[in-house]
Amino acid sequence: MSAFGKRLREARQAAGWSLRELSARVHYNTGYLSKIENGLRPASIELAKRCDAELGTTLAQLIPPAIARSAQRPAPRQLPAHDPHIVDRAEDITALDATLDSDRMTIAVISGTAGVGKTTLALHWAHRIQHRFPDGQLYAAMHGFGPQPPLDASRVLRGFLQDLGVAPQAIPAEQDERAAMFRSLLADRQVLVVLDNVMDSDHVQSLLPGSPSCVVIITSRDRLDGLVALSGAQRRTLALFDVHTSRELLAMRLGAQAVATESDAATELAQLSAGLPLALSIVASRVNTSFTTPLQCLVAELTDTRLDGLDLGETLDLRTVFSWSCDRLSPDAARMFRLLGVFPGPDIGVHCAAALAGTDITRARRDLTELVRAHLLSERRPGRYGFHDLLRVYAAEQASRESTRYAFGRVLDHYLHTAMSGDKQLYSNLSGFDADPPADGANPRELADYPNTIRWFDEEHHALMACVQQAADDGWDRHAWQLPRALAGFLRLRGHWQDWANTQRIALRTAQRIGNRTAEADAHRLLAQAYHNLCEYSETVHHAEQAIDLYGQLGDRSGEALSHRHLAWTYHEKTDYERAMAHHRQALTLFRWNEHRLGEASSLNGLGWTTAHLGDHHAALGLCEQALRIADQLRDKHMQAAVRDSLGFIQHRLGSLGQAAEHYRLAIAGFRELGSSYYEALSLNNLGDVQQAEQDWTGATESWTAAKAILDYLRHPKAAEVGAKLG
Repeated sequence: MSAFGKRLREARQAAGWSLRELSARVHYNTGYLSKIENGLRPASIELAKRCDAELGTTLAQLIPPAIARSAQRPAPRQLPAHDPHIVDRAEDITALDATLDSDRMTIAVISGTAGVGKTTLALHWAHRIQHRFPDGQLYAAMHGFGPQPPLDASRVLRGFLQDLGVAPQAIPAEQDERAAMFRSLLADRQVLVVLDNVMDSDHVQSLLPGSPSCVVIITSRDRLDGLVALSGAQRRTLALFDVHTSRELLAMRLGAQAVATESDAATELAQLSAGLPLALSIVASRVNTSFTTPLQCLVAELTDTRLDGLDLGETLDLRTVFSWSCDRLSPDAARMFRLLGVFPGPDIGVHCAAALAGTDITRARRDLTELVRAHLLSERRPGRYGFHDLLRVYAAEQASRESTRYAFGRVLDHYLHTAMSGDKQLYSNLSGFDADPPADGANPRELADYPNTIRWFDEEHHALMACVQQAADDGWDRHAWQLPRALAGFLRLRGHWQDWANTQRIALRTAQRIGNRTAEADAHRLLAQAYHNLCEYSETVHHAEQAIDLYGQLGDRSGEALSHRHLAWTYHEKTDYERAMAHHRQALTLFRWNEHRLGEASSLNGLGWTTAHLGDHHAALGLCEQALRIADQLRDKHMQAAVRDSLGFIQHRLGSLGQAAEHYRLAIAGFRELGSSYYEALSLNNLGDVQQAEQDWTGATESWTAAKAILDYLRHPKAAEVGAKLG
C-alpha cells in the first residue's frame, strides 16, 4: 500500500464513510478509489485536492512535484457555446435523459436531415448534463458531411489524449493503440464525449470509451444502424418543425409582438422554411437586422428569388435563405463570407482572416462580427470562427476561382512567414531558409517571445496541417515544401512526430516533382529526424544518407553536417558506438568549416557522450567542457542543459559524485524551464543514481520517484526501469 493510499483510507474511515460515499463526494469511481487505497494505481493531484476539500486532509502534499506539474492542465471543458433558443424538443430531451439511467455506457445518437437542429440539441443537452462529468467534456467536429474531408479518428484520438494530459511524444502512432490508451484513460473517469457530424458507424467506433461512467453524444445525418446494433446506441431522430412550432421559434427570436402583429406573414414564413430550424434562424436574423422591413415583404422576396441547388425537396431552397442574409451584408463582410468558404482549416483566427481578405485586423474583426450577428458564422471559442457545413458549401460556390486563389496565396504567405518567425524563437533558426517576400495583404505576424510562439502554433496547428495538404493539392509548390520546413521545429517540440513525417513526405514529393534538389535534400534530412523520433531507424538511415548524397552534390556543408548528426545519434541508439563516433566527427568537421557554432557544440557534446559510453571518461570530459563553453557563449539554454547532463554522467563515472550531482541539478533546472519533461526525467533518474552512490537514500528515492512520475505521465518504457530502483 502506498503512503497516499494508506492516508486516504485512514481519513475515510475516520470520517465514517464507505468508499461509495467518498465516491459520491469526490466524483471518482469506487473501483478507482479502491485501487488508489490499495496502492494499485498512482493518485493524481486532482483527486488529492478533492479528497482534501472533503476530508480536511493534506493529501496533496504527498503527490510528487513532477506529477503535480504534469497535472496542471485542467480537465478539458470543450463544449462550444449552445443556443438558448430551443423549442419543441422537450420530448427528445426527456428521452435522452432516460438513457442516463443505464448501468452501461450511454451512447446517444441524434440523427436527422441537414439543418434540423442536431448540433443545437446535442449541445443544449450536453450543457444540461455537464455537471455529471467532473473529469471533463471532450468535443470534436467530425466533418462527416460537408466540403471538408471527414476528420480522421486517429487525429481526433491524438487531440483527445493530449487534452486528457498525455504528452504528445507518449501517444502511439497506430490508431488501435491510441484507441486502447483512450479507453484506459477513461476507465475510471466521468467524461462526456460529443462527436458532431459523424459520417457513419465506422467513423467513430474507435472513439468510444468502454466505461459506464462516460457518456457519448453523437450527431449524424446517417442513421448509424451499425452503432445501434453492435454498441447498444440509443437513437433519437429529429423531426422537422410543424407550422405552430416554427412560429414559436420565430416568436422567440423576433418577439411575440412582432409575430402577432403580422400573424399571416409569420405563418407563411414558417411554411416557406419547411420546418427547418436552420432556415428559420436565418430568416429571423434577416428580420432582426432590418427592423423596418415588414414580414410580408420577406415572404414575397423569398417566394420570388428561387435559386438552384441545396433543395431539400420541400418548398424551401436553402440557397434562397442564405442569399437573403448575404444580400443584407456590407460589401466587405459579404466578400469575407465568400472567401472563408475556401479556407481548408476547421476554424480561422482574426489575423489569418485578415490575410485571407487582404485587409487589416480591425476591419477583419468587424466583418467577422457582422457575419456572426447574421448567423452566417459562429465564434466557436474566443477569436476562432467557423461555419455550419451547408453555409461553407454555399460560401465556396459564391466565390470566383481567381479571387479565392489570390486569397489562399495570402493565407499561405501569412502562415509561412509567421511560422518562420516562430521557428527562430524555438530553434534559433537552426533550419532556417530564405523565402520570397509575402504578398501584399498577407500581413504575417512577428512572434517576439517563446510563450506567444507556442500559443500561436498550438492554436493554428490543425489549420496549418490542412493548408500544407491544400497547398500540395492546388499546385502551390513553393509553399508545399517551405511550410513543412518552417513547421518542423514546432512539431518536434510538441511531439507531433506523425504530423512531422506526413508534412515532410508532402515536401519531399513536391520537391522531387518540381526538380528542386535543395528542397529535396532538406525534406530527406527532416524526414530522417522525424523517423528517428518515431524509432524507425532503418527509415532514418535511408533518408539521412539520401540527404548527405544530395547535399554533397550541392556543396551544402551545413546540410551534410546536420544529416551526419542524425545518423550519429541513430547509431548511438543502436549501440553501434564506432559508427556513431565517425558521424559525429564528420558533423563536427563540417560545422566548424561552416562556422556553425551551435552545431559545433552539439557535435562536441555528442562525441563526449558516445566517448563516455566507450569508457574513455577523461577524453569525454574534455569534449563536453568544450561544448559547454560554446553553449554558454551562445546562451543557448537547451544546449547548456544537454551538456550539463552529459557532464553529470561523466563525473559520476569518474567518481566525482558532488560535481556530478551539481551538473544534474543544473540540467534539471534548465530542462524544467524549457518544459522539456522527458529530458528532465532522465536527469532526475541519473541524479538519483548519484545520490544512491552517496548513500543519500532519501534524496535518491525522491529523485527516482519524480523521474518515474514524469515517465509514467509520458507512458515511456523507461518508467519500468526507474520503478525497479524503487522496489
